[in-house]
Amino acid sequence: MRVSKKYSVSAIGNAMLDLVCEVPDQFLSQEGISKGVMNLVSRERSNYILKLVRPIKETAGGSAANTISTLAKLGLKTGYTGKIADDPKGEVFKKDLLDNSIFYNTEFLDKSYTEATGKCIVLITPDKERTMNTYLGATEFLTAIDIDEELIAQSEWLYLEGYRFDGQKSKEAFYKAIEIARKNKTKIAITLSDSFCVDRHRSDFIYLLNDSADMVFCNEDELKSLYQIQDIQKAQEFIADSISCLACTCAERGAYLFYGKSIRQIPTNKVFVVDTTGAGDSFAAGFLYGLSKNLTFEKCAAFGNVLAGEVLKVYGPRVEKSLKNLVLS
Repeated sequence: MRVSKKYSVSAIGNAMLDLVCEVPDQFLSQEGISKGVMNLVSRERSNYILKLVRPIKETAGGSAANTISTLAKLGLKTGYTGKIADDPKGEVFKKDLLDNSIFYNTEFLDKSYTEATGKCIVLITPDKERTMNTYLGATEFLTAIDIDEELIAQSEWLYLEGYRFDGQKSKEAFYKAIEIARKNKTKIAITLSDSFCVDRHRSDFIYLLNDSADMVFCNEDELKSLYQIQDIQKAQEFIADSISCLACTCAERGAYLFYGKSIRQIPTNKVFVVDTTGAGDSFAAGFLYGLSKNLTFEKCAAFGNVLAGEVLKVYGPRVEKSLKNLVLS
């Protein structure tokens, strides 16, 4: 008889605060900012941009943390690993996790470092596209020492955020976490995070997916970048048999599921979009929630579409209202 684990999902990701701002398209071109992707910036560049904009919302963020927060709001027991500094923004991030009953015990960044807690300036243009300017700060210094073996061993799923590959020793931390997961029969889900991130680490991602992933999340730009294709349906011939399912979100077209030799499109309902930040994170949360309830991939994706639709209606990466009325029976 299989013994159930303490946590449904634990995640490793970039721990940071999101600052949401509205800007015209002209602002991006004037400041040389690539639209619709995550741009890595220095602390100085981050502070410079903040002097030019006025945030309308500040909230705990980070892709995997957004997914974990949503899963916690849906009633699942979750855990998180991500590096913050012992500063006011770090305290805000930590308090948000603990207030949502998310297990979190990552040590603060050692005070010998001068980096602050990471922050992401999210620029929303009139077409509701989000452009991220990310100062990694403390989260860049996540190492293998921060990986909690018991947390991973006691999790049904380990969720790995692709963005976390942008760190000096993060790959070591990822591979240590994967080794622990395998040893303890914890399933592994990976999100590709961003097409530019995929460009930077393509060979590593392909190896990681083929060797370790049970479940993969991405959007169509990331999938095209990963396999260097123009038609996402051609991805079918590259996806390793070891991957149970790859879920690719496609904005208003919903999501495509690749599993076995099948490709299925799961449509979504149209909503009035306020901000696209966090939509993919919410989709992943809905899908993982469905998997925790042993639903079919199609039903998991349909619920992911519902949650993505909810976050599209608000500013910022998370739905603040109760999600109890959305919980699947």
